[in-house]
Amino acid sequence: MGLVTILALLAFGISLVALWLTSDVIKKVESQNEKFVRAHMGAVREELRDLEKLIEKTSRMVAKDHEGQAVLGKDLSEQTKALDELRQRIAMMDERVEDLDQSIPPRYRVRVVKPNPKDARKPSIQ
Repeated sequence: MGLVTILALLAFGISLVALWLTSDVIKKVESQNEKFVRAHMGAVREELRDLEKLIEKTSRMVAKDHEGQAVLGKDLSEQTKALDELRQRIAMMDERVEDLDQSIPPRYRVRVVKPNPKDARKPSIQ
């Protein structure tokens, strides 16, 4: 039994040394991995910062574009209203000119004769 106990203690000591060596190797590997990860993660983080800046810039540009489209749509609707008002005024002026033309007695009217399109002369008054 004495030999078995010595072998057991020797095996136990060897296992403790193996655990100690393994933990030492794991610490070294983890420190190297930590350095590796920090080196590569720094570049990735920098890329992420650049992307975030680009996204923010793009978001601002999109917001400005939406504002511009809203203003343009508003201006377009206002211009459409102004154009409709101008058309109404032109129609009213056309009616007034027609009424004025009808109010002139026939004997005072001047008739404009338009020339033949092939003829290059100006219209004549008869």
